[in-house]
Amino acid sequence: MPRLLIYIIAVPVLLVLATAALLPVFLDEARLIRLATETLEQRSGARLEVRGDAGLSLLPRLSLQLEDTVLRLPEEQQPEISVQQLSVEVFLWPLLSREVAIKGISLTGLEVIVPAPESAPASSTLALTDAELEAFYAQRRQALRAAAEAGAGAALGLPLALNIANLSLDDARVQLLQADGAAPQEITISSMTASDINLEGRPAALSLALQLAGERPVDVTLTAGFTLSADQSAADVEELTITLAGATREPVVLQTSGTITLNTQRAELALELSSGEIQGTGTLVYSSFESPQIDAQLRLNLLDPALLLLAGPEAATSTPDSAGSGDDALPLDAIRLADTRADLRVERALLGPHAIDNLRLRLRAAEGVLKIDTIAGTLHGGALNATATLDAHRATAVLSSRGELTGLDTAQLLAALEAEPLLSGLADADWELQSRGNTAAALVQNLQGPLNLTTRNVVLEQFGVERMLCEVVAQVNQEALAAELPQQSTFQDLSARVTLGEGKARLDPLQADLAHMALRGTGSLQLDSYAFNAEFRARLSPTLGELDPACRVNERLTAISWPVLCSGTLDDSPASWCRVDSKEIIASLTRNELERKAKEEGGRFLQRLFKGKD
Repeated sequence: MPRLLIYIIAVPVLLVLATAALLPVFLDEARLIRLATETLEQRSGARLEVRGDAGLSLLPRLSLQLEDTVLRLPEEQQPEISVQQLSVEVFLWPLLSREVAIKGISLTGLEVIVPAPESAPASSTLALTDAELEAFYAQRRQALRAAAEAGAGAALGLPLALNIANLSLDDARVQLLQADGAAPQEITISSMTASDINLEGRPAALSLALQLAGERPVDVTLTAGFTLSADQSAADVEELTITLAGATREPVVLQTSGTITLNTQRAELALELSSGEIQGTGTLVYSSFESPQIDAQLRLNLLDPALLLLAGPEAATSTPDSAGSGDDALPLDAIRLADTRADLRVERALLGPHAIDNLRLRLRAAEGVLKIDTIAGTLHGGALNATATLDAHRATAVLSSRGELTGLDTAQLLAALEAEPLLSGLADADWELQSRGNTAAALVQNLQGPLNLTTRNVVLEQFGVERMLCEVVAQVNQEALAAELPQQSTFQDLSARVTLGEGKARLDPLQADLAHMALRGTGSLQLDSYAFNAEFRARLSPTLGELDPACRVNERLTAISWPVLCSGTLDDSPASWCRVDSKEIIASLTRNELERKAKEEGGRFLQRLFKGKD
């Protein structure tokens, strides 16, 4: 596209120069324009075909007007360019001194069709093998080096006598054809104006309004003030403002300033971003030929995931509010093409229903490996500190993560999920996990590794563990409860070692301490359906009777393990999760009672035996 814009400016200028040079010799208008186009082709390689009317006037300025014109650029696989009307006006007096001063260039009805490259790279890397991916990275490195060598020292190639007072473009359309035969990407340019384009160090101005077609069209407006160096190698951007509307809920305004080195296509910019309540500042270093291609530092007061749509070419057709399903493919193509280093600091980041305060992300992406060596912030009151790596260098992506979360407020977590407030208290977790797969669902299914979970002062509503066991004890005592026991469980300590694998979370050991009993057990949780099973053994404390006289316990009842069986899903009411295995309790009590009687009878027999010997 940059080369195309250069031709749009340069071709009219060269055409007028050729016309002015031939004017003293040829007065035949048609012949003059024909010879001028031939001169243009000799000097630039570009062929200009005028199918409509052509006009030439000398006063008050040298003016050239062409209608229904087709421009064919040199070399193969170049864009097809046509324009309904082209007008160029040149000041006469500077021409007498062999200087070119253009009053204006105007193009109306410009249409550009950009063909897809004949040897286009694969539109997707998803089907490539490990060996093919290695070749892909090697070819990419070679292409970047070749482009760097070709671009080093090269300038824009604009006419040396560039001095254009006004440039205007109206009603233009650009079609980008796709190599895979898909529908072309369309860009509609409603207007573009520029003033005082020069190579003499004076500031120039540019404004542009265009629309990116798609299911969700994106309107783009741009205003810029810049200074182009005389050797055409660099541009100083005093102020550049870009506004995008349609890709996100609120228009995005980006303001930047800095330096663009045109021959190496390197930009060093300061950034200011705003979108509704979102405000941000940062710096960006972009290089087409060097690595990393993007080196960014950004600070935001608020991060809305909708802004991430602006990072890719599908911004115009994506829905900001849509949530991807677990079967959605990971963006492996984007990761394998990325060459990025970024440091992001956000006062508040919104990730679905969750909010992370004082978030910091530091990442590096190159040749399919995305490393995040810092993930830090506050999540629902808890301190998050983690690292993660998504290795998509080979055909199957590999995910690894380790970290810890301390002091998570479980009530805040449930409130964010809009779930019933069944749980309160603090939780700590640490993990070291791995997974493989090219979809979110596969990564969840293949998660492996340990996760340690501990809680402090956790209260579970609608599930009274002590109440449940007290009711069974009262039945054993053949008494009725007199008090209304709590419908909740208060855990002094609750901990689990979680091992992930085969789509399950295995909890072993799983232990909990309450005021009047201790629970020890194991369990498992299906990660896709959240169905669980658990089996506990409860040890009762002699203090259980403090809840109600009917559930007093003696040595016989504290000596046995009380089996508690739990099953269901996390969506079920906790009241239905667990039950006490009464049959086993009766069997244990009966067995213990028989053993006790046997010991008593054995003791009396021994006493009689020894007394008889005396």
